[in-house]
Parts: sequence; structure tokens; C-alpha cells
Amino acid sequence: MNRINQPQNAMPLPVSEHYLDLKGENQKRASGTDFETLPSRHIEVILNLPGFQEDKELVSRIVYSNTCYDKGEYYKTQQHLKWSLERMPALEPFIFYYIRMCKYVLSIPLTKEEVQYEDKLASYRALPKWLKWTMRGFVFRMRCKWCGRYTRYIYPDEPTFGFDTSSNSCSFCNRMYPMPSWLWDSPDGRAYSYYRMSFSGDEFYEEFERDYAPIPLCKHRQK
Repeated sequence: MNRINQPQNAMPLPVSEHYLDLKGENQKRASGTDFETLPSRHIEVILNLPGFQEDKELVSRIVYSNTCYDKGEYYKTQQHLKWSLERMPALEPFIFYYIRMCKYVLSIPLTKEEVQYEDKLASYRALPKWLKWTMRGFVFRMRCKWCGRYTRYIYPDEPTFGFDTSSNSCSFCNRMYPMPSWLWDSPDGRAYSYYRMSFSGDEFYEEFERDYAPIPLCKHRQK
């Protein structure tokens, strides 16, 4: 596998059913504390990298990448993250997965209808807020990070109410949680989902295990 598919310069972050919080205390994955502190922890681990906060351009690039990724702007995200990785190789364990997802989605050719939708999307985004009402019938879609197709936008934290619903699934590949999310696609976000067993099927768990070889495996994967 090449560099952007799997960490090469730095060892993958160790993953187990416990993690160290920002105070250095041992906490259990997929707990209430894990969920409540995740929004700050997944940012703090990058901010605490030696020399990161002193490099203002690097900070700006990562912040912009975060915004672009959550908006489904895969190309912009990929370009800024690749620049950031060249600038600070120590970022690799924290951003390789975002780069992987961007590369994969961008490798999927668009259909004719999707090309037409992107033209409409560009026109919509170019409008000032006070003029967006002129496109009231516009339906916002985003490319699924699993299959690359444009599907209806779903808030990443939209509850699923179990595995047998489509409330947070791609309308094409049917995989759960199809929206790109800087939070949930971070190392700690993925670890939370793994030990909480948030996904149906095995694809998410197999990929996570290839990346981190977690010990122990989550109960979904213990056979």
C-alpha cells in the first residue's frame, strides 16, 4: 500500500478498548466520557504536536482542510492535507485516513447527472445568502465516502435507531454513516465507533483492524 493509504513514516497509533484522556487518565472506549470529550480530544492531539501551533500556515491549512472535508470538498481537502503532510510528517497518523477517503472518492467517475448537479451546486454556493431563496427547490447532496455517489446530505450525528433503518445510510450503497466527518473519521472517532459497534456488516471493522490491529477486538468481531 502506498503512503497515503496507510501510515508509513510514523507507527500507527496504538488502539485498545481504553484510551488516555487529556489528563493522562485511563478511560474506556465508547463510554459516555469518550463521547463527551471526543470533540475536543480529536483536535487537541494535533494541536499538541511539537511545533504545530507555532506554524501559523500549517494551522490554517489544517483548519481549512477540516472545513472542506466536512463540506464534502474532497479535492480541496486532499490538496491541503498533502501539503500539510509534507510540511510536518508527524501528522501522518492523524490525517492519513482523510487523505485515503479523498483519494478513493475522487477516483470514482461522475455520472452525467452528477456532473450536471455539480454545476448547479457551484451556482448555488456562489450566490450570496440573501439570494439563495431563488433556488428553493435545490436539494443539497454530498458524495458518499464509501461509494463516491452523490446522495442526500445527512447530518453525521443523525441517529440510526438500530441497524435496520436508512435514516443515516447512503441511498446507493446502503452503508451507514456515509458523510465525511472530520470528527468521526479521526483516529479516536473511528475507535469510538469500532468499540461501540456502530456499524452493521463487516467492512468498517475489517478496515479499522487493518489500520490498527486493535487489542482486544470488539465483540462484533470476536469469534
